[in-house]
Order: sequence, then C-alpha cells, then structure tokens
Amino acid sequence: MALQRLSLLLMVLSLSACGFHLRGYQQEASPALDGLFVIGGDQRNTLAGTLQRNLRIAGVNLADDTASARNRLQIVQEQVKSRVLAVDASGKALDSEFRLLAGFRLTPASGEPQEVQHLELVRQLSYSGTDELGQRNEAALLMEDMRNEMANQIIRRLEAQLD
Repeated sequence: MALQRLSLLLMVLSLSACGFHLRGYQQEASPALDGLFVIGGDQRNTLAGTLQRNLRIAGVNLADDTASARNRLQIVQEQVKSRVLAVDASGKALDSEFRLLAGFRLTPASGEPQEVQHLELVRQLSYSGTDELGQRNEAALLMEDMRNEMANQIIRRLEAQLD
C-alpha cells in the first residue's frame, strides 16, 4: 500500500516537473502586457475577442481605451480557409483541411506601429461521412480551438517582445 502511494506521488511530481498541464490551463502572463488595449476585442467570435478573453484569464490588466493604453494590439488579418482533401464514392467529404491565417501589429503609445507579424495554423479533420450535423459542429469546435491556440501564440510572442 505504501509503495503504491509512493509511486503515485512520484508520478504526479514527475508530470508537474516536466511542464505538463491540463488542457485549458492558463499560465499567468507577463506583467509587461499590462496596459495593453486589444482593438476589436469586444467582438466575441473573432481572434481579437478570443485574445482579449485569454489575456483577462491570464490576469493581464487591460486598458479600457486607446488613450490610456501603453500598447495597442490590432489584428489586421484573420482569414479562414478550408478545402476538402478526400471524398467518398457519393461525393461526401471524408477529410478536410482548415487554415487560420492571422496578422497582428503592436503599436506602443509613444511610438510608431511595428511591422505586421503573421501566423498560420493548419488542422486536418476526418469525418465518418454519415453525420452532417456532427461534421458542422466539429468544424465549428475546431475553429474555436484554433482561434484559442492562435491567441495563445500571439500572447507568447508579445511577452517575448515586451519583456
């Protein structure tokens, strides 16, 4: 019994030591992001809205308007592309590829806008070919997940730039 507890304790400690986190876990963001204003962050189903939500979850103190912001972040491009990779005998899609392309620009309050940075995410989605409603729901969930991952990548880039 004691050996089982010891092995369980060692397993939990080794998982936390290697950087493993449950999905959805949000680390505290750098204090350098405080005072950031996300332009268009009030629009929920956009990358800017997802980015603003993730920043708030990470504990960043966002500026209320552009006048009080230390830095302004603008998503200048958000483009979703999809294409069918494979079809079955009746012409229904079996595999699809989704691409999320984004461009963003950081503008310090006292300076000129920085150059636009671009990111791209690509995901593949396989369907069973029989459940049309499930395919649409799964594609919507995948896009939400891709926006969330893209927002987290932008946050990491901003932290590296501003630190």
